[in-house]
Amino acid sequence: MAKRRILKRHISYVAGDLFSEALFCKLYLPGVNSEKADVVMARVLDMQDEFIRRANRPDGKENKKRVKEYYCKLRADLQTEINAIATEIGELSYK
Repeated sequence: MAKRRILKRHISYVAGDLFSEALFCKLYLPGVNSEKADVVMARVLDMQDEFIRRANRPDGKENKKRVKEYYCKLRADLQTEINAIATEIGELSYK
């Protein structure tokens, strides 16, 4: 149970960092399209909700191998989503 709590905390921290980075781009960098920044911030919040929800409900609780595979896939999907959002934030700052 503790590892699940740590995973959810990690998801929240990363989402907060991405959100604050997008907000910084929107507020302080000249020439950034605020509508695109709003879309990115909404995507970050949706990502946080989705991955915390997925962390709460593993498949096949009685089978340890399946649970381990589930969380490995969850971490891989999370990293993919983080990279995609970070790329979008990077594109916001380049005009």
